[in-house]
Amino acid sequence: MHNISIFGTSSDAGKSTLTFIIAKLLQQRGIDATVFKAQNVSNNSSVADDGSEIAISTFFQSLVLGCETSWHQNPILLKSGMKNRASLVVRGEEVGQKDVRSYYHDLDTLKPIVEEGFCYLDQKYACVVAEGAGGLCGVKSASKRSLKYLHR
Repeated sequence: MHNISIFGTSSDAGKSTLTFIIAKLLQQRGIDATVFKAQNVSNNSSVADDGSEIAISTFFQSLVLGCETSWHQNPILLKSGMKNRASLVVRGEEVGQKDVRSYYHDLDTLKPIVEEGFCYLDQKYACVVAEGAGGLCGVKSASKRSLKYLHR
């Protein structure tokens, strides 16, 4: 089974719903599937089974799918703050505040963490249903190696 990528034209386009539905349909056909979202912007989060913090949407998707929840499903979480700043949660742990400019400047340092999370899930599940962040242009933030895993 190949992994599946879901992209939309913008935020709030229904990617999370479609990601969950596809993963659930795969499970109903006997395929061990889970969800993945490399980066999520949300002030709503929950504590995963491994004690890490992940976006509430990923948590509920996994809960309904019956998957163990972990930071691997949501390696980067941004929690909106004031004055173009956000709390940056990496591997389920808050690492500090970032402004938008410094976040994008440091994006290359986060790519290996995203790849680590995805590769872990890729080894554990027959199919990872990966949801893009925002529009399709979000692909530019993924490493080429991670994209290769999506299409193995």
